[in-house]
Amino acid sequence: MHYIMLDTCVLLDIATKKNDLPVVSALEQLTANDMITLVFPDLVIAEFNRNKKDVANKTRQRFSQEFKKVKEILTEFGGEKKEQAIEVINEVSSRLPLLSEANYTTISRVEKLIEKSLQLIISDNAKLRAVQRGIDKKAPFHISKNSMADAVIIEEFIEFVLGHQSDDNTFIFVTHNHSDFSSKDHRKPHEDFGDIFQQDNVLYFNNTPAAIATVDEEILSDIQFEYDFTEETRGLQEILSAMDELVDKIWYNRCYCNLLYGVENGDIRIVPDGTQEYGNGVVHDSIWKGALESAQRVEEKYEDTGPWTDFEWGMLNGKLSTLRWMLGDEWDMLDT
Repeated sequence: MHYIMLDTCVLLDIATKKNDLPVVSALEQLTANDMITLVFPDLVIAEFNRNKKDVANKTRQRFSQEFKKVKEILTEFGGEKKEQAIEVINEVSSRLPLLSEANYTTISRVEKLIEKSLQLIISDNAKLRAVQRGIDKKAPFHISKNSMADAVIIEEFIEFVLGHQSDDNTFIFVTHNHSDFSSKDHRKPHEDFGDIFQQDNVLYFNNTPAAIATVDEEILSDIQFEYDFTEETRGLQEILSAMDELVDKIWYNRCYCNLLYGVENGDIRIVPDGTQEYGNGVVHDSIWKGALESAQRVEEKYEDTGPWTDFEWGMLNGKLSTLRWMLGDEWDMLDT
């Protein structure tokens, strides 16, 4: 069995960075196929739960601030094409709320990986050995900072390896925290961890894809291929354009066609403006002329203006309701 322990920083990164989505998918597949067992000390799980939302929010805020700075630079120095560039920036910026929601979906997937993992309660011995590391100024205490949590995590990993040592098992420790755990070559562990990582079946990685490749060399390439052909989240302008088309078509059929049918069949009379008659049986002349002009614009703008089957009509209304709901309206908001 391949046992993989991911440091807290790795969990937070794969949960909040879009480029790491294939990594999450690979871990899900390998876990489901019993090719790996993820191992997490309770301290790592607690740190992840404490920081996950904050990291996701900070990512969104950072993007928003960066977009603002870029727009300021373009406004001042953009030249002739600055309006086009700013339009692109605004389009991407408008997608931040949707991208943030996608972030939280990935966090949920990582939480499910944690639920299926082997969870360890930090032992007192691991805590004592971590304290001894601090006294001896050994990594991760070789730099001037409080690294007790990191020391406890690595000591729990060492304890787990010693307790499950077998020729059939491989133990992998993955961290992005190279300052605490790595040597000058960030791909290798600090010399103070040499004893444990000198064993052939105990491996150290500073990036998750490399660790996954030791288990299955092809899985990430296959998953990445699928992600390369995954559609991006649609932009706000594309959504608004689709809504405008749906509003036009629904108004044309629900309002204009019904009005036209009533006029042609004598159920509705066209009366001069100023006539003190109101209700479903009359339409004032200016409103009738406005409806004709609007209907003509719709007919010229779209090839397909109906009539539609009950199913197609339901689809049109359902699409409009869904898009409006995405942008903040209540369900079934179908006013035109």
